[in-house]
Amino acid sequence: MRAPSLVIVAEDTGGRWSWPIVPDRYDTAVALRPAEARAVLELGVRNLRRLQYHDPAAPGWRVITRLLDPLEAVNAALDSPPTAHRRRAMLDVIALRLTHSTQTGRTYWGWTTQEWTRLLGRTQAEFRRHAPAWAGDEVRPYLAAHAYLLGSFNEFDQLGSFQRLTLSWRIFGRDRVTSEIARIRTVLGAWGYQLGQADDTLLASVACQLFLLNHSPHLEDMDTALFDRVRREQLLEGSQLNTLHALQRAIAALGLCDPPLQSTGRHSARATGGAKIWEQWADRRHNTSTLTPRVRGSVRSTLLRVGRWIAAEQPDAADPTDWTRQSRGAPADRTHPGRPDDSAVHLCRRSRSVSGTPRAATRQTANGVAGVGVTSSSWGL
Repeated sequence: MRAPSLVIVAEDTGGRWSWPIVPDRYDTAVALRPAEARAVLELGVRNLRRLQYHDPAAPGWRVITRLLDPLEAVNAALDSPPTAHRRRAMLDVIALRLTHSTQTGRTYWGWTTQEWTRLLGRTQAEFRRHAPAWAGDEVRPYLAAHAYLLGSFNEFDQLGSFQRLTLSWRIFGRDRVTSEIARIRTVLGAWGYQLGQADDTLLASVACQLFLLNHSPHLEDMDTALFDRVRREQLLEGSQLNTLHALQRAIAALGLCDPPLQSTGRHSARATGGAKIWEQWADRRHNTSTLTPRVRGSVRSTLLRVGRWIAAEQPDAADPTDWTRQSRGAPADRTHPGRPDDSAVHLCRRSRSVSGTPRAATRQTANGVAGVGVTSSSWGL
């Protein structure tokens, strides 16, 4: 049962993002030609890095045009602050890629995932071990952008605590990424999630991981298969998985994918039981409750145990919309808004004999039972 979709329109950030590099426009031959290898060596590092006093008229530049043009196109497509420091890093990435091509005898069009991982390094320290001495730490993030746009590299889960947000800003555009994350925060903030707060960093990191994996920063391009893939391939772990769950709930609320499967434990599938109509009401209360996810899951689990008891002992009472004050056994002067009446507590205690519901949880769960019965007439299915 899916709730009505929310409508949260993205800000106008210059239209939809599209892949800036079209390989068909370039000569993508993998083998490095002898003349190109000689030209790179003759130009030398000073020229390739375009340091002060480099020779822009050197004949070698014309020889490596087919290698240089795509690299320049990537740099031009990046959303990077126009500072001398960052400009230096972007030029050094080009020099690094050209020199590495001469070392391998293959152009970057044919570099494997393993080569990219080694070149980028799983950590900053590992990058420094494999990179030339002149390539500073600031080169690595721009090299990652090149790997993504011009090398089909997308194994960022192998790069440790790499700054996914900054990388996504560079590739997709800062305003566009910020706007899409804000749409998610709006939904989660309305539900009371800390992830919905502007100072939270975990949501942005996980969202950007999905943007990169999906080759798109647009929420409309996210689907259920994307979330399933992340879980199946174990691309996230720990608190990131909780964030993924919340993020999928938000995307589902926007009508863009299916809601995530719930779980009652770290590895167990979400509990079911009782009549379908009772299960729908338990789900409805779970999805609209303002309690924390852990408490909501606990209450829902116990409500389903109650549902199984009802199915076994009182099958005609499975739909709370059919309940009356008499069928619930609640005297008119004993029922109070927001507090479970005696029949709700009694129902939970009776279900304990077949479900094992702890007595300590009876009163809390009775709130859920009473809430289902009291509010069913106004919610509607």
